[in-house]
Amino acid sequence: MRSAVHGAVAALLLLAPAAAADPAGKSTTDETIQAVSGSGYVALQRASGEDHGIRRHPSARAAENRDETRRSLAFFGQLTDPQIADEMSPARVDFLDAAGGQIKSSWRPQEAVGLQVFDQVVRNVNANRTSEIRDGSGKKAKLGFVVTTGDLADNQQLNETRWFKTVLEGGTVDPFSGKAISASNPCATDATTAAALNAAVAARQYTGVADYDDYPGVPGERYNGFWDPDVAPGGGPYAVFPRYPGFLERAQQPFTAAGLDVPWYIARGNHDGLVQGNAPASVDLFRTIATGCLKVFPSATLDPAAFSGADEDEAFRRIGDPAFIQTLLAGAKTVPPDPDRRILSTTEYKQEIGGSHGYRHVEAAERKASDENATYYSFRPRKGVELISLDTVAEGGGSTGNLDHPQYQWLERKLKAAQKAKRLVIAYGHHTLATMSNSRKDEDAGSCAPTPKPGCDADPRRSSPIHRGTAGSASVKALLLKYPNLVAYVAGHTHDNRIDLIRKGRGGFWQINTASHADTPQQSRLIEVMDNRNGTLSLFTTVLDHAAPIAAPAPGTAAAGFTETQLASVSRVLAWNDPQAERGARGRTLDRNMELVLRDPRLR
Repeated sequence: MRSAVHGAVAALLLLAPAAAADPAGKSTTDETIQAVSGSGYVALQRASGEDHGIRRHPSARAAENRDETRRSLAFFGQLTDPQIADEMSPARVDFLDAAGGQIKSSWRPQEAVGLQVFDQVVRNVNANRTSEIRDGSGKKAKLGFVVTTGDLADNQQLNETRWFKTVLEGGTVDPFSGKAISASNPCATDATTAAALNAAVAARQYTGVADYDDYPGVPGERYNGFWDPDVAPGGGPYAVFPRYPGFLERAQQPFTAAGLDVPWYIARGNHDGLVQGNAPASVDLFRTIATGCLKVFPSATLDPAAFSGADEDEAFRRIGDPAFIQTLLAGAKTVPPDPDRRILSTTEYKQEIGGSHGYRHVEAAERKASDENATYYSFRPRKGVELISLDTVAEGGGSTGNLDHPQYQWLERKLKAAQKAKRLVIAYGHHTLATMSNSRKDEDAGSCAPTPKPGCDADPRRSSPIHRGTAGSASVKALLLKYPNLVAYVAGHTHDNRIDLIRKGRGGFWQINTASHADTPQQSRLIEVMDNRNGTLSLFTTVLDHAAPIAAPAPGTAAAGFTETQLASVSRVLAWNDPQAERGARGRTLDRNMELVLRDPRLR
């Protein structure tokens, strides 16, 4: 039965139109990618490119001759939400993914090759370093820098952080996790099990929910919620997915990342600062599980459906309950431990990233007052332009964001000074204004006593009043609208392309939100600010697909010989077909390649 289904899927994909061209070196003005028509698991194909459309503030006129006078003020890229996952980590709740709801996307069929995809994202940004837009003299700007808007790691782990940083900087990336058991990397198990685990490490063998062999004998429906590239489940959405034997083991092999050819600057997301993007790591048990050798797999005793419909607070209150965790661990399986899976504190995260990617710009007064925990900063890439990096992580817990009061006060001082100096401002951070809806205080994360630890509230300043994006008397939206020299806020988090005009009278700014590299459509964005020198500004946004070929290898192909680009091609089509995928994540045409026109606030 399984072989018949697999054969039908293979035939369908092999009959799908082959890609006439691939994204490498192109933007989506040249070509786009769309699904082949049909039901079930579908292939992807090339589609026509999309020219830049025009959107404008009602008070700004798009003069016909603006292309004859304009000049480039800033040209930069945005990368966001690759959620680089140590897919074998015991600290994950991937075994509950089938519950959906607030547990949704705790596992993805394409997650094992997230690093290879991220490298292909970087490579196509490098290949598009020259702007598509000419200034008034006919010249095209060169890409100046890239901002990353959070959720670069998936689970606040050291190894995930080092992996994404290596992709961004270039060099050898080793995606494998799990180390041999030894005196310095202990596991309380018998000698036979220890020998088997050490052999698995030597063979660089994947261990996790995507390998049905790792949890034999559970009810059949438990397998239906996961894609095993070696064997089809008996039913469920993954029964029609293709098989690529050896795919998970091939994904563990080291490779050379290109690294960005321009400087990059960072902003944290909730997955960079919270366990699975939701829970403060101040719970000692979370940190112990991460580096230990007990991993929870799907089982007969825990039905993910028990979590269906639970809101975020309820879901993660139950997951974080020590008694519940102990019950899960009682039925857990032994896996290779790894000290590099340890959860990072904010100061450790900053140390790992280093100062050259933004943190050297954190003001001395903010560093001192926060006991080195401040992660927000600003920099000026050229005269007359300032970038402000916000940290929207709600330290008290929850996937949504906010600003604490000290950061809010600092932001207002920066905006006020920039307006006085007539500098244009572009702010960037992880959460959109609408998803800065978290009212938890940082102090809710727990005390650092008796010694500091990851996940506690290590900033000695009082966090309240907490400032949300659009609600309350002192919202972030109201603050940004107060200073018309702010022309854009660039964000991620929602995993879709979206552009919104946030306006107040004749003023306002563009909120530019870009899709995730982890989920479909796995895109990035280029942004260029142009002075039309006629009283208006134009912000050009151009979406990029990653550089891997559109056509994935034929179903049934052994993955041992796959290149990194082929792994990324498989990831793109897996992401599109993921049962939990947001098929509208590409956004409307109005959310992609656009010229966004505003009145020049410096002339008021």
